[in-house]
Amino acid sequence: MCRWAAYRGTPLFLEDVVTAPSHSLIAQSHAATHGLTATNGDGFGLAWYGERGDPGLYRDILPAWSDCNLRSLAHQIRSGLFLAHVRASTTGATARSNCHPFAHARWTFMHNGLVGDFDRLERRLEGHLSN
Repeated sequence: MCRWAAYRGTPLFLEDVVTAPSHSLIAQSHAATHGLTATNGDGFGLAWYGERGDPGLYRDILPAWSDCNLRSLAHQIRSGLFLAHVRASTTGATARSNCHPFAHARWTFMHNGLVGDFDRLERRLEGHLSN
């Protein structure tokens, strides 16, 4: 099971939720006490909103605890609206395309789980998409 955090409020540094506290998302990713896996080491991601309309996005397939860039970004970025995600893959490849959050234009989202029988729905859904 993946772990994630969503924050909306008075702007704060992302590290105040993601990396610094003893119960931070990174700390929880080391020793999951609930779920199918003991760690959340199959990638991670951040999405945040600042002074521009479109979100910032940083994702990678490394375990979040081993990425020094994540700690540096979380230390520097201050936001009143952000999403953070650590992945524990039970299905699907460990690939950046599977790391949340996802962004499209000014929207970001993340979810837990998968879309069952997606291969049966894919063609029909693609018919609703524009180029």
